[in-house]
Amino acid sequence: MTLRAAPIVLLLATVACTGADEHAAMMDMNMSAPGTDELAAYRPSAQQAAEVEATLQSLFDALETGDEDLLRSVTDPSLVMHFSETRDGETSFGSSTLDGLASRITSSETPLIERMWDPVVMVNGSLATIWTPYDFYVGETFSHCGVDAANLMSGPDGWRIVALSWTRLQPPECDLHPDGPPSI
Repeated sequence: MTLRAAPIVLLLATVACTGADEHAAMMDMNMSAPGTDELAAYRPSAQQAAEVEATLQSLFDALETGDEDLLRSVTDPSLVMHFSETRDGETSFGSSTLDGLASRITSSETPLIERMWDPVVMVNGSLATIWTPYDFYVGETFSHCGVDAANLMSGPDGWRIVALSWTRLQPPECDLHPDGPPSI
């Protein structure tokens, strides 16, 4: 690991161990103290952040609408997906393929609603990372919540998700969207 990558790894590890409110306070503190913003070189422009966030949001839109074409338009065909799920104190790990996800969303008769908030985006050239809390509903029924971490690469067609990992938890181990349940 290079010394320049160490602050990003430290940020991601810190966010994983703190709640969203604690993370926001930490980011405010780090950004306001002169000389302490070691991640400044990786902070995206407002346009870059909006593009990265919009790419992940498009994946969520594809989940909700069952739109396989939209899903594939924002993901790389070699997309790697991994998750950890904690239920009743036991944690398990799993993975999924892009084809498996496409099959799930096109066969679901109920909208799969995933919502993010307070995303943290870092960019270095054609590489971006977005880290965000989320909640997930199957129609109006709450399923789970956690944190999404996506890696994206930018090319001639814009940003594409190349790796996606998430935690799958139940409250109070994770927060629900600040706007409350989705309105369907």
